[in-house]
Amino acid sequence: MNSITETCVVTVSQDKVFAFLSDIQNLPKWSTKFVKKIMPLNGKYKAVTPIGEVFIRLYTNEKAGLIDIYAGPTEDNMTPAYLRIISLPDNSTAITFTFFQYASTSDTIWKIFCEWIKVEVENIRKHFS
Repeated sequence: MNSITETCVVTVSQDKVFAFLSDIQNLPKWSTKFVKKIMPLNGKYKAVTPIGEVFIRLYTNEKAGLIDIYAGPTEDNMTPAYLRIISLPDNSTAITFTFFQYASTSDTIWKIFCEWIKVEVENIRKHFS
């Protein structure tokens, strides 16, 4: 299975980074290639993306610094991407973002996602600069 991970380090506390990235409403602010708009839908969310509307949800664990982003065409068919928020010495924070190429992801879409993840992590870095 193919995977890609991009990482950045920012000079902001883990708490501030986690608060921003774990707010689903902020996805269009940093995930600019994938999430064009977030729409609430009966207590759940859909995202407008270049590949169509998808259901989207976050699983978060602040203490562990985990933000798992699930997206897919239906609530029963969602694949995850993984953000890890890691506290470093002197109040800096590392952010890692990992994608895997699942069987449902074509090679063409995978190549696009590999380019997008670089942009998204750079957007996170710029947001906290």
